[in-house]
Amino acid sequence: MRKIRTLAASGVAAAMITFGVVAATPASAATCTTWHDDATFGVSCSSAGSATYVYATAKCTNGKTVTGAAARIGSGQWSYAYCSSVGAGLSNEYGYSTF
Repeated sequence: MRKIRTLAASGVAAAMITFGVVAATPASAATCTTWHDDATFGVSCSSAGSATYVYATAKCTNGKTVTGAAARIGSGQWSYAYCSSVGAGLSNEYGYSTF
């Protein structure tokens, strides 16, 4: 298991990012922590400009895309995208969106 701290800036509200661990946020910096293992990608954000929620998205090894439930930014909640829910592992394409 590995934790990665990501700090990203600029973008469009609710933009979907599916390549690498990158965040698109509304015109200001996002402070988010991400995590993944062989079948799951997760994200939690302490701030993200004017955004209220974040959700994880992952492409799975079987080609399907999964999305986690929305997590409130600043609450300590995590959004997890589970490839195991579609019988697959996590590919190298995952990310998160804020809205």
